[in-house]
Amino acid sequence: MAKLTWHGHATVQLDSDQGFVAVVDPWITQNPVHPTKQLPEKVDVILVTHDHFDHVTDAVALAEKTGAKVVAQPEVIAQLVKEGLKEEQGIGMNIGGTVEIGPLSAHMVHAFHSSQNGTPAGYIMTLDNTVVYHLGDTGLFGDLQLFGELHAIDYALIPVGGHYTMDYKLGALAAKMLKAKKVIPIHYRTFPLLLQDANQFVEEVKRVSPGTEVVVPEIGGTIQL
Repeated sequence: MAKLTWHGHATVQLDSDQGFVAVVDPWITQNPVHPTKQLPEKVDVILVTHDHFDHVTDAVALAEKTGAKVVAQPEVIAQLVKEGLKEEQGIGMNIGGTVEIGPLSAHMVHAFHSSQNGTPAGYIMTLDNTVVYHLGDTGLFGDLQLFGELHAIDYALIPVGGHYTMDYKLGALAAKMLKAKKVIPIHYRTFPLLLQDANQFVEEVKRVSPGTEVVVPEIGGTIQL
């Protein structure tokens, strides 16, 4: 059974039964709420949803430390190469595409946000027969319902902090549209502008999507998927 570790904000680590490790949107060393600010020792692949600082700052350093491949849109890869990423470590892809890296399948879908380079995205990933959708940074949009129909999503990682992304009310509607078995709130608690705890999201999901379970890991905490 795969494991998921929430490193705070939008940084999520997935570990397979066989020790394969994927990290999405690495921002650890400068994250004010991360308990250790230490990068993982072993990572096989890094996936970047968009290149705002709070999603990509540690990508090059983590790739250099671990030798991990980096998956992102070509424009983001090109920028990371300028910042020191080895070209052979970059895997450019785009919305609608799927990459297979070891036991991980990652399908890139669109998100509604902004990005310095390329366009914002999310990843619908399959690892150890578990489907995990990382929405990236996004507002609410109608295709979330389509994604829920096309993919049997076990876990959806939903930004709920507000201001830069959906707030907890829209996040709860996203949970309903996706029909995910379980949802995990992300992109909150980090800055004063953002939602500071998940309680309102938990209660709103109970109200609008009572069949959906909300899982709230601690920052740095790990759950079994």
